[in-house]
Amino acid sequence: MGAMAVLTVLIFITANLIGSLSIPPRACKMLGPRKINTTSPEFIGKWYLLRWTTQYEPYRRQFSQLDNAFIVHIPVLQTNTTLIKAYMRAGNNCISEMEAYRLSKNGLELTCETRPFTVTRILNSKSHCCLLYHIQEKKDGKLYNTISLYSRNATRVEKMVKIFEEQLHCAGMKKDKVVVLPRKKEECDLQNAEETASQK
Repeated sequence: MGAMAVLTVLIFITANLIGSLSIPPRACKMLGPRKINTTSPEFIGKWYLLRWTTQYEPYRRQFSQLDNAFIVHIPVLQTNTTLIKAYMRAGNNCISEMEAYRLSKNGLELTCETRPFTVTRILNSKSHCCLLYHIQEKKDGKLYNTISLYSRNATRVEKMVKIFEEQLHCAGMKKDKVVVLPRKKEECDLQNAEETASQK
């Protein structure tokens, strides 16, 4: 066998070995949006924020001191709108914010009335105890992702944490950027949080 033939055989064997040792990347697919019923008991009421991450760094800086937070969904029946009221403990301060979100005709997207360039979807994780929010927001011609995990229960969500991490990976976000709320301080009292917000 000539030198050229030997070289060809070696290249062929090497290529096949590399091919057999290479593991293709695991397929990654974002979950589809869950259909939202703003008046359903599965949606309305109190939800604890457990984990979140964002590609928009100003949000990370703004909310870096959060100790605990929760939201309350309040349906507005006549207009197919939901009010989302957030209560956040940052240091010794309680902050309350409320925004109105209009549900799309197909029931898959919420649009903030004051920020129409922001689209919110709840990913279909098939869990009734957790909500996996996927927010896409356009700023300065760029699209930024924010993914947040909310739960009815403030602690027992091991399965959902795994799904949360898979989804942020699919969205091109890094696990080391995830913010886990420490929940070391007392939750905001609803009335006190409202008073604090009204004094701003």
